[in-house]
Amino acid sequence: MTNKYWEQQSVSVNRLRQQGAQNFFQSIPNIQHAFHPGERWLCCIDEGCPGGVNLAGSGILLGVEGAARIAHDAGVTAITSHEECGAAKLWAKQSGKNAETSDDYGKEFSAELAKRLGVSYCHLPLSEMTRPAGLHVARVIYYDGTGTFDPARLPELPPGFVISRRYLDTEYALRECGIAISIALGDHGFGARFTPKEPLLIVAIGHPTDPVLSLEKLRAELEPVAAAEGPRVAVDGLVAKW
Repeated sequence: MTNKYWEQQSVSVNRLRQQGAQNFFQSIPNIQHAFHPGERWLCCIDEGCPGGVNLAGSGILLGVEGAARIAHDAGVTAITSHEECGAAKLWAKQSGKNAETSDDYGKEFSAELAKRLGVSYCHLPLSEMTRPAGLHVARVIYYDGTGTFDPARLPELPPGFVISRRYLDTEYALRECGIAISIALGDHGFGARFTPKEPLLIVAIGHPTDPVLSLEKLRAELEPVAAAEGPRVAVDGLVAKW
């Protein structure tokens, strides 16, 4: 099964690597649609959860107050949780809870967050997610400085974890990036399939006008993270012009 999902992305991922992120994105017809999501739902960074704003576990690692501030600033209109949430499991382990029932904690947190914000809440079972059970198929991590990027809106874009860097401070954004890397390189991701020749790609998406979220700034944040992982993780980037 792993080979099937790896090969399904090979054409797009190879083009991304060979052309470079900027040229690859510019070659995709209607690429602007990936930067104008219709819904401002808060979703997990999981590649199986398409949405407008992304936080690991819909913000469970930040707590209700921290997640509520970000969701409010981002104009979130709904909160989701999902089955097989790695961030909820991480929170459960860090909190001394039963990791086997971590999805229940994710549901409870997301429902409480939605109530705090006065918006709707829904839970995504695996049947409504865009990845298979037990496997993360992301070969890319998108580190998004625009706050509007959703790769699921265009089939030409490889699926990937999405870090909504625009709404996060650097320290926490890199924490989420580290979580995504650990999942992708671990037993629940493609793991050993990532090599120096076919690395896990972190794609920085620089804001076109905000210097705090420029491509240069985002790459400078990410390069040490990738270097610490060795040649199986690589960084590329683009300026969002759409």
